[in-house]
Amino acid sequence: MKFPNEVTPDASESGAVYGAKVQVVKALSAATETEPRSESLHIEYSTTQVMADALVRLQRTHGVVKLDRSVLSESFKMLRNQVLQRLRADGHKLLAVTSPRRIEGKSLTAVNLALTIAADYDSAVLLVDADLGGGGLQSMFGLDGARGLSDHLMHAAPISELLVNPGLARFVLLPAGQQAVLNSAELLATKLAQQLISEMKHRYADRYIIVDLPPLLDTADALAFLPQVDTTLVVVEEHTTSIQDIERMAELLAPFNLIGTVMSQARQTEKGVRSGTDKARKAPWYRRVISGARSGY
Repeated sequence: MKFPNEVTPDASESGAVYGAKVQVVKALSAATETEPRSESLHIEYSTTQVMADALVRLQRTHGVVKLDRSVLSESFKMLRNQVLQRLRADGHKLLAVTSPRRIEGKSLTAVNLALTIAADYDSAVLLVDADLGGGGLQSMFGLDGARGLSDHLMHAAPISELLVNPGLARFVLLPAGQQAVLNSAELLATKLAQQLISEMKHRYADRYIIVDLPPLLDTADALAFLPQVDTTLVVVEEHTTSIQDIERMAELLAPFNLIGTVMSQARQTEKGVRSGTDKARKAPWYRRVISGARSGY
């Protein structure tokens, strides 16, 4: 069974192994027409901390997109376009990113998608690190120990004091918090967390929210938070994500909206293999798994 609207990079960029393939589960409806903007969306940060060195540290991370025409960047721009089209068509603002198990590609996908959305002239993005148990994406920005979401939920720290602009236009980060917390699932399910997410979704018309959640099968955190999101993007990894984990993930995600799946470290088709040959017909195991799991979503 084939997914519509597949986006797959044509080749791997040297040294950048995080290609992306998005597979949209639902058919795309007609997008609502909006009045074109005469100039790019401009935001002045008066209370948000501006830490330009955070972007410099982020770009040292292997697999992070840059503002160029590389295969990696173009792949994530394609992913961004498909995601934004779906979000706008459905009237959604908040996208959660998760994976069955802990893999490096999950947070990289969330970061790269946020970076490319910020590059869109008519959009702004808020990236939320909701991995309150530690090991989240705030370390990629060099913000280990920074106050964040858990400090707001536990100690009523004002959100305005926690947001960080890493020196990139139309991009704001909410770190996870100063330290890992043991009751992260309970915190993410509180009424305070629900109120915060609701306020974030409705505060700015042009802003999209990407929440990097912990792996779905490793902790209870993702399931505690998913009722608050508009839709979810799942990241699976070649040679790492098992068939059993995808089947279990499909069962848990059945009650929720799913925008699609992304393959991290996507394997390229072999050159010289003609379509229709026995070798070409034998799809890689990950493609068979994802296609077979579609009905479970």
